[in-house]
Amino acid sequence: MIAEGTTASIYAKVLFNFFTVCVGGILTYLGLNVESFFLFAMLLLIDYITGVAKAFRLNQCITSNRMKYGILSKLSLLLIPLVLAIGAKAVGADFKTVLLVGVNILVLSEVYSIIGNIYSIRTKDELPEYDVVAMLGKRIRAVLLRYSDKEEE
Repeated sequence: MIAEGTTASIYAKVLFNFFTVCVGGILTYLGLNVESFFLFAMLLLIDYITGVAKAFRLNQCITSNRMKYGILSKLSLLLIPLVLAIGAKAVGADFKTVLLVGVNILVLSEVYSIIGNIYSIRTKDELPEYDVVAMLGKRIRAVLLRYSDKEEE
């Protein structure tokens, strides 16, 4: 007979493995590099942690609502590569370059943010922020316009 705590542990492992296989399968089907996506998620987590540490160091108000908003904001960034990949699949376009550039811009943005957070923790001074999502949106729009112009010819 299996102990009750062990059964829960087995269920948790099975659920984790199922989730991992599903996510990995979806990312592979969409043409996203699983390793890059996972590393991007890790950068989001590190940015969140260093952001909370920066807020603490700068004596900024840390509330549960701000923390929830921060988590939702970071999770929404994970959706951008997925949306790009799903859109590319839906229209049957080869958007590998767009996906690569998009993910690279997001990754570099997170790296900059983490370095900025560490800088702020050490110096109590903040580096300027850049709206990478807006920049990425403009670039994707330009690519889509070029793609639609080619379709019309």
